[in-house]
Amino acid sequence: MMTRTSLIALVAALLPIAASAELPSIKLTVSGADPATGTIEATLFNSTEDFLMEAFLQESGEVAEDGSFSAEFVGLAAGEYAIVVVHDANDNGVYDAGMFGFGGESVAYSNDASSWLGRPGFDDAKFTVDEGGQTIHISLD
Repeated sequence: MMTRTSLIALVAALLPIAASAELPSIKLTVSGADPATGTIEATLFNSTEDFLMEAFLQESGEVAEDGSFSAEFVGLAAGEYAIVVVHDANDNGVYDAGMFGFGGESVAYSNDASSWLGRPGFDDAKFTVDEGGQTIHISLD
């Protein structure tokens, strides 16, 4: 039989789960990892000041056989966010830029922000998450 103390502890433990279930989330899909090896690291940023400097949240995992990856950032507040995706093809834990900074492992940004003439800013990559959440697709092609 459950004591009053046990019941209070159970409710307290479940409250954060219930609260985060009602907060928005970002569902991320990534395609185009070539070769379809290694890992993908998806980094979520929530401010101009922290963009490319201090991650808000990160998700990573193995690249699927078809070159895809999926992740979900849950329990977020509504607001503006940006995502940077890095494909660590050789799974060495380091971004290999290639000769002269070109031709190495792939990097892509939300909102199709271009890195052709240098790194994009937060405003280039940002998108808005409302109470209903957001689904984002990023292509590494």
